[in-house]
Amino acid sequence: MARRIKDIEVVVLDTETTGLSADSYIVEIGAVKLQGKRMINTFSQIIRPPIPIPQQVVKIHGINDDKVRNAPSFAEIADRFLNFIGDAILVAHNAPFDLKILTYNLLRVGKSLPNNPVLDTCRALKNLFPNLPSYSLRYLAKHFRSPYREFHRALSDAAHTAYVFLHAVEKCGVREESLVDELLEIFGPPIYFHHFKNMYNPKEPEGVLDYIIRAIETGSQLDILYENGRELKRRVIPLNLFSNQRRWYLRATCLIDNKEKYFRVDRIKKLRIVEACVG
Repeated sequence: MARRIKDIEVVVLDTETTGLSADSYIVEIGAVKLQGKRMINTFSQIIRPPIPIPQQVVKIHGINDDKVRNAPSFAEIADRFLNFIGDAILVAHNAPFDLKILTYNLLRVGKSLPNNPVLDTCRALKNLFPNLPSYSLRYLAKHFRSPYREFHRALSDAAHTAYVFLHAVEKCGVREESLVDELLEIFGPPIYFHHFKNMYNPKEPEGVLDYIIRAIETGSQLDILYENGRELKRRVIPLNLFSNQRRWYLRATCLIDNKEKYFRVDRIKKLRIVEACVG
């Protein structure tokens, strides 16, 4: 790359999720767009996951089911997010976590993975400042006197990360007139979304979970063949998915008797998305 840093865009991003595993759902994305040292734009979006948000993560980021009730699904905002990042160099703190989550969520809604190089501030700071007692974002933000106050929300954490990133770049003598290659040399080899592609592996046979999630996100009805001692055909309006750590369950309104029921996902032998619900 012969480009200079002043001529490129850098997008610093952060996600808040329903858990730590790759197949967790995103409940908030925040991103800060930089050109040189200037913040020129931001992206912030609360997202409604198709499952209840576990209380243990609500205690961390404070985003509960009530806050996401009227929010769009990830499928509805994915293109807007991808358009925001464009072909920018991406930056994240502990980037492999955000990338594995974003990769899984993008593939789950049928999106192609972007080719943006991603730099990890956590990895870079360990190399650049080897004697710090901690490399958590909270510690680094306070150590380098970030002007932002809130933590564990996507946009505020992205802003903290951007501040730490710019501080590290300046300490290393990289200037806006410097070449992009100098930036990549300091931060080490970039990470790419496709490095995490093999982690996408739906847990249920024939992608049953993915079909249910798609129906929930698009407000569609499902025809299911359910085995509960005998095979039963049902048309349902899917409401949400949840897990008890051993099995997945679907909560849905059965249109045969207009009652809310619970279905074990592993007992759904066939299913078909039929139509969008009206009203």
